[in-house]
Amino acid sequence: MIHSIKQIFIVLGFALLITVSLVGCSSSTKVVDPKTFGPVPSTAELASEYNARIEPLDSFWSRISIRAKGKYDNGDLYEEQGTGHLQIQRPGNISLSIRKLGELYFSYGANHEHYWAINLLDKEHKTMQIGRLDRMTPEKAAIVGMQVHPGQLSALMGLQPIDLTKAGGTRWAPDGKSVGVTSSSPWGSFTLWIDPRTYQAVRSESFNSQGSLIATVSLTRFTEAKIPDARPIQVPGKVEIRYPNDEEGFVRIEISEPAQRTIRPMVFDPNKLNRGNRIHETIDLDAFDTPASTDSDLNGD
Repeated sequence: MIHSIKQIFIVLGFALLITVSLVGCSSSTKVVDPKTFGPVPSTAELASEYNARIEPLDSFWSRISIRAKGKYDNGDLYEEQGTGHLQIQRPGNISLSIRKLGELYFSYGANHEHYWAINLLDKEHKTMQIGRLDRMTPEKAAIVGMQVHPGQLSALMGLQPIDLTKAGGTRWAPDGKSVGVTSSSPWGSFTLWIDPRTYQAVRSESFNSQGSLIATVSLTRFTEAKIPDARPIQVPGKVEIRYPNDEEGFVRIEISEPAQRTIRPMVFDPNKLNRGNRIHETIDLDAFDTPASTDSDLNGD
């Protein structure tokens, strides 16, 4: 059970997967002669239009339903589902919570200093795994069920502006329906595929430092996210994450009631979450590195 819950968060996996955001997924794999596509939009042009479109959505709140399907390490199949909330505050705050029968049983989060996973399945032994973001490694991320860096989640879901200092050139997708722009990430790179007619993200891909594909995120079923005193922005109602080594497995997040909201600071504060959830055991993921940082009281004493 615990392992399958972790699979949900192979991001987002928010990422979330996880979290989260934009238009017209191109699912066709038909290859067309690139000469018929016309000039490819430049990185500067693509980023300018894309960033202007998502700029008002600096915070994101939504209800979610989440379903995960895949295999345990021993080859047995599993399928899990739940409901919860996805909350993102740019540039680096993210919170993904999952409930069953109205009770919180798992949450994942990150801020500019820490990342963490909270497991409340065993009411008699609630745990929090936590580490410093500047000491995070792919191996530590895997412990909390992630394959990408937390800072990459909102970008993969189309909610983070393109950083021109990290972005490379552009290229047409094989079907000519979207343009890809690749940016460096803490552990490799990611490619955001954007519809040049709408400047909305339709798909993203995450790669490791060796250039191997880690995950593909498709963004479909678009709906409006409400923004106070501004026009709504189209965001995906469905975010689906798939992995190259698991043809049948997936993490599917369905989004409802998306909006820009003032988010409670507590959801991005691991100390307050620790106390509020009455955590019995805090597991320091940096404890076996060089001497662990002690600048915060994660047990709430």
